[in-house]
Amino acid sequence: MADHDNDTLKPHKAFKFSLRAIALTLILVLLNIGIYLYQLSFASPLESREDNLLLFGANVYQLSLTGDWWRYPISMVLHSNSVHLGFNCLALFVIGIECERAYGKFRLLAIYIISGIGAALFSAYWQYYETLNAANSSNNVWQMDSTIYITIGVGASGAIMGLAAASVIYLLKAINSPTILPAIREKQKRQLYNIIAMIALTLINGLQSGVDNAAHIGGAIIGALVSIGYVLMPEKPRNLKFFAHICVTVVAIGLLILFIHSFSFSTDENLLHEREFIYQEINKEVAAQHG
Repeated sequence: MADHDNDTLKPHKAFKFSLRAIALTLILVLLNIGIYLYQLSFASPLESREDNLLLFGANVYQLSLTGDWWRYPISMVLHSNSVHLGFNCLALFVIGIECERAYGKFRLLAIYIISGIGAALFSAYWQYYETLNAANSSNNVWQMDSTIYITIGVGASGAIMGLAAASVIYLLKAINSPTILPAIREKQKRQLYNIIAMIALTLINGLQSGVDNAAHIGGAIIGALVSIGYVLMPEKPRNLKFFAHICVTVVAIGLLILFIHSFSFSTDENLLHEREFIYQEINKEVAAQHG
């Protein structure tokens, strides 16, 4: 976000449109749209939309937690349909522009990727945890039930929630700055309330079936934690600030890799059995389609 003192001296610059200032947000939006078009044109060999998503890299906990860690980043850029894509691109555009102004391109990209991948991991483990709890509460009925239930997770909403939470952290710091002008403080308060309302509505909407609310929650928590690391770093000197941001990013990525390694190579026999069954079924579908 622009320096407030400069805005006061040269207010006409605050309203000047700059494509460069929102370039990364536009690239991320276009990337999601481009990959969705690729899905429709080149990545749909099977009749079922769910099977195509699973084949292309959707987040399915039985697969993600037993070695398919690559599904976390891939599932970030997949979308179930055009409506899903449209809502996520709109939210990404609105939130991303403000976040890009506040944090800059490097930190925006770091928050987006770390939140998105972390949200997918959080979602996969949450589903597995819920399944175990359901089995324990029903006297191990899960182990006797031969039916395998698959939940497919796709979309950029976890990453977007990470950006939204990062915007909240930035605005909270900016509003409490002793040097901020009253008019700017009021404007940023309105922005803060709007973003908090958006996060709350997203989480409330996520209570309905078919919505991966675990990814929303995970993305918001991770985005908040990473952005707290950024805003707590010293602002000056400039070289120290850049080095500190690099350190925060490296630590965040390192922790993410550690969690992926710790939770994505399960030796649970039930999970491994379900993994084998799912791949057998999808291979049958592929063979039948090409046969």
